[in-house]
Amino acid sequence: MKKVFVFFAAMCCAMVLSATTYTCHLKVTVNGTSSEQDEVMVEVTGNNGVYDLSLKNFCLVAEGITMPVGNIEVNGVEGVDEYGYTTIRYNNPVAITPGDDGVHLQDEWIGPMLGEVPIDLTARFTETALDANIDITLDVMGQVIGVQLFGIAPATAGVQGDVNKDGEVNISDVNSVIDIILKN
Repeated sequence: MKKVFVFFAAMCCAMVLSATTYTCHLKVTVNGTSSEQDEVMVEVTGNNGVYDLSLKNFCLVAEGITMPVGNIEVNGVEGVDEYGYTTIRYNNPVAITPGDDGVHLQDEWIGPMLGEVPIDLTARFTETALDANIDITLDVMGQVIGVQLFGIAPATAGVQGDVNKDGEVNISDVNSVIDIILKN
């Protein structure tokens, strides 16, 4: 019975999703005019080399006016690991969903009104850094909105699932769980 439990615990630990939230500087270019904007949070979630990227509550600021756009999310994108970082590329339409920042009302978010919009995303990331470019094509307005993100993630110390406290969730954590179970 103990062996079955150990096996089950090992499988659960091995199937841990990795999720990293990056605090990013945001630069937006519309019609050739660029503006630096507030920092935003970008979350990248991965499972077996397939990634989701989420930019929540995206707002455009132009000439002092804030235009709430919404949540831009891409899902199920295969990553390529090379030169010490992972790259994901996505070039398809997405439906922008309303944000939930607590500042803007649901019907103020303009992204959902646009329907599916073509985006071209390239993101490169490590456990601690993210560099991403998103081009959003708005055929209705005849514009391409360029979004550049560069950010960092906090150190991974104290990550949930980091049983042996080495700053990473990895196979050595599974071994630590097995050791704990076998000692009892």
